[in-house]
Parts: sequence; C-alpha cells; structure tokens
Amino acid sequence: ERGLLSFLQDVRSGRADAPSFAEGDAERHRFFHDALRRLVRSDGGVQPTVLKSFPLEEGGALVTLAFAGVRDERPVLEAIVELEARPTDEGFRFGSPFERHTSDMHRTVVGDVTFVHRGGLKPESGLVDARDFVTFRSAFARDAGVEGGPLTYYRFRSLDALLKAYGLVFDARRCNSLRCDLGFLDAGGRRFVTGTGDAARRFEYVREILRHAPGADELYTPAVVGLATCYGGYGLSGDDLDELREQFRGWLESEPDVDFLAEFRKGRASSVHRHFSHFVMCAFLCDRLLQEHGVEAALSLARSGANGERFFDLLDELLDVDEETFHATILALIGERR
Repeated sequence: ERGLLSFLQDVRSGRADAPSFAEGDAERHRFFHDALRRLVRSDGGVQPTVLKSFPLEEGGALVTLAFAGVRDERPVLEAIVELEARPTDEGFRFGSPFERHTSDMHRTVVGDVTFVHRGGLKPESGLVDARDFVTFRSAFARDAGVEGGPLTYYRFRSLDALLKAYGLVFDARRCNSLRCDLGFLDAGGRRFVTGTGDAARRFEYVREILRHAPGADELYTPAVVGLATCYGGYGLSGDDLDELREQFRGWLESEPDVDFLAEFRKGRASSVHRHFSHFVMCAFLCDRLLQEHGVEAALSLARSGANGERFFDLLDELLDVDEETFHATILALIGERR
C-alpha cells in the first residue's frame, strides 16, 4: 500500500520518470496520467480507497481505486480507476492497463496505419473510410510539417469503451465534459485514439497533429477548430460546411440585426445550434483560404498567435478582409452553396 501512495504522490508531482511508474508508462499513456493527475490534485478532499486487487500473472495485480469527495457537505463518488501493478525487485511499479485491456482487439494494417478495433472493418463503413484516412493523414501531416511514420489508430465504439480501456472506469466530471476524449494523439503522437466508432475521425486528428507540428505555440484555437471543421465536420455533431451555412442563414433570419464581428468577439458566449459561433466563422474563412490559396495559407491562419494576435492582419493580407468588412464577408460566405 505504501507503494501505491508513492505512485499517487508521483502522479501529483507530474514527474514523467518517477520510480513508481512502470517504465515508459507516462509517455505511452499520457492521457491516463493527465486524467489521474487532475483527480489527485483536485480540490474537495478527493481520497482514494482500494476497492479490490485482482491477481495477475508473475505476481502482478489489477488494482481498482475509488476516489471519493465531498460536495455541499455530502460524500460523492468522483471516479473509479484501474491500475496495473507490476512487480520489480524494489517493489511494485504502477501504470495504465491499456495494453492488457486492448490485447484481444483486432488489427488491420492499411498503408502505414494499423487500425485496432472490435469486430470487423466493414467495407461500406470501415475499410473504405480507413483507406481514405490513411491517404488524408499522409498528405495533411506532410503539409503541416510533421515527419511521417507509423501510426496506430485505436477505434473504440464509444467514449465509455475508450475510457475503460485506459483504466478510467468512471469519472463523474467526464459525464458532462467530453473534452478531447473523442479523438486524441497519445504515446508521443504514435497512437490516435477515438471513441466514435469512426475509422476516419479527421476533426480531432487535425487539431491534434497541429500540436505536434512546428508552430504549436502559435496556434489560435478558433482557427484550428475552423480548419479541422473543413476536413472533418464540426466536433461532435459532424455538421459539414453546407449544414453550418444553413444554420447561420437561419440565425440571420431570426435575428436580422446580428453583427457577425460582435458575435465573433464574444467567443464562447455566442453559439448557433450549440456550435460556438467564432469557431464556425473561422471554418468559413479557412474554407475560402483553402479554395483560393491552399493549405499553407489556412495553416498560417491557424498559427496566427495563441491569442489571435495576427489573425486580422492575415485575413487582410490573404483575403482582403478587415474588421470593417468582416460582417459582410461572413454574410457572403454563408450564402454560398456548392
């Protein structure tokens, strides 16, 4: 039990090379370690309790922890987490049970991507999409300045299955906050994980690969989301550009005096059909850049500064759009049909 407490203390400290970690685990399963760190650092007195310890081969164990807290003076269950305990000469090292939980999944190799999945990749909805993703990934990674290399794509059928594979059996906060769980890169960018059942989840891949590409410190989130929407539809809804344009036209009909620049400035305080307006407007602008100037121009907008410092300067330079003409430009872009 002392070893387990040391592990949780090492997780809290954020040390990737802590002696209580299974070798390389923090790098291979960063998503798991980040989630666990949020738990042990959270306010409210979250404390773990060992629910059970299931023996494994060679003296190891699968340990299940419950994290309980207090809200409004009442006890609540915050999370249930599984850890794999691996014996060493000095005691136990701990890590995510991801490899154990996914060892029986099927593997299909397409080009330089290995798809790991439950069931088959059906031709009408799986293998064709997988091939499309491989082609897209190769081209976009090259355009973004990322060196090619093998990728392992874990395609889970649901968010619940994804989280449980990592050992995150239950997390009360994730019930209402999906965050990046429907698609993210892990293992230093060598593993792409999705909980959508989609063999070609481009929206999250675009957002994630840009974080591994040159210029990651200069990414402007609204433009990154806008660019990702051009390739993979908007977030969870998957609404494509034509659907988004129609929604904006409906918004304009219901609120004819809407000022698109003012709504853009509101950030997350403005939304249409549960889509943040500034993200969608960036999608329209990125689409125009892709048509008129290509990927490099759209990538430059995505890298226009962490706070968008160069966003309007680039719009002016590339599309002749400034703050005065922003509203009229969006008005024109949502009128487009292809």
